[in-house]
Amino acid sequence: MNFLQKSVPLAAIFIFTLLSACQKHENNQKTEAVKTSTSEIDATEASRPKGPAQDCSQIDSSIQKLEKTVVAEDLHDLNQWFRNCLSIVPLKTRYQWQAKSEDIYQKLVMDASPQVFQYLTDSLAEGQSMTAKQKQELYKKLKPSEKYLVDHAKDLYLEKFYVGEGEYTFTRNPQYDLDIFAPSLEKSDQVYFKQIRKEYTGANYILDAGLAISFDEVANRLLFWEKFNKDYPKNHYKPQVSENIEQYRRALFQGDDNTRTLWFDDDKIADEEAMKAIEKVTKSQTASRQTAQSFLNLINKSETLWQQMPKPSRENTQDETPEQQSIQEQRTAFEQKIRKQVEEILAQKNN
Repeated sequence: MNFLQKSVPLAAIFIFTLLSACQKHENNQKTEAVKTSTSEIDATEASRPKGPAQDCSQIDSSIQKLEKTVVAEDLHDLNQWFRNCLSIVPLKTRYQWQAKSEDIYQKLVMDASPQVFQYLTDSLAEGQSMTAKQKQELYKKLKPSEKYLVDHAKDLYLEKFYVGEGEYTFTRNPQYDLDIFAPSLEKSDQVYFKQIRKEYTGANYILDAGLAISFDEVANRLLFWEKFNKDYPKNHYKPQVSENIEQYRRALFQGDDNTRTLWFDDDKIADEEAMKAIEKVTKSQTASRQTAQSFLNLINKSETLWQQMPKPSRENTQDETPEQQSIQEQRTAFEQKIRKQVEEILAQKNN
């Protein structure tokens, strides 16, 4: 879901400077004592070292350079340029730069040395946490460019990200887009990035084959994104929003291996909390309302039939008598039938 979530399986994720760099300089200072000649002023300006954010025309060439080799210091400068120059370029260019920045950060993560990776994630190759002393020793071994990267990780919006099963990566915090790009984009984009930041927890929302958030939170996110699509039908990030909606729909109506929506226990088909969350969706005015209602109708109708079916022996789980085999086959066939019907409900579009 956006590159934060997808850089590990698809999961991995600057600062301010002079606004006057991209604008016309206003010379309205008062001269009280000594008059300075125009030639002296020109000479002073000409001799002044140019900072990294004083020429917006360098942005595209800087991007091309970083697309080949990501140097942390150059990336820091690029972010400063973005802050200064976004407001004076066409909206199309702003979107292009935002997309390029994602690519550059992905490359930064992919190309990071094992030492940088360990330092930023506080973890060793064996998956063990790094002690403060080990981290100090590792820092001494870093190259100067790597030291710059880890020293400026916060300025670059870099932080570690938990992907599950004791594994970490590092990624760009979505506050980056909210701080740097959102102020110069459309209102819908600002709402988009605010929600992305709100959903960010420093970890995947599915961890260790199970939901790391509640079914209720899944429903809330689904409702938000569907309402967002309704409020801003021509929003720039529609493909990403559609992906978010599809993922949250699946998470809500199917769950994951260890947090399934449908369990098919002896007495209950569905998780109680999931059913409450789905019922909330039926009361909304979003695209998934009918899907949720169809799902509830199916499960409520099937629940009674499931409870009336013969149950397998609890005393002897190894009982393989013809009677027990028949019971198990009936229940398995019923479960498969319901799951197929759920898939058909989810496959329906514009409902």
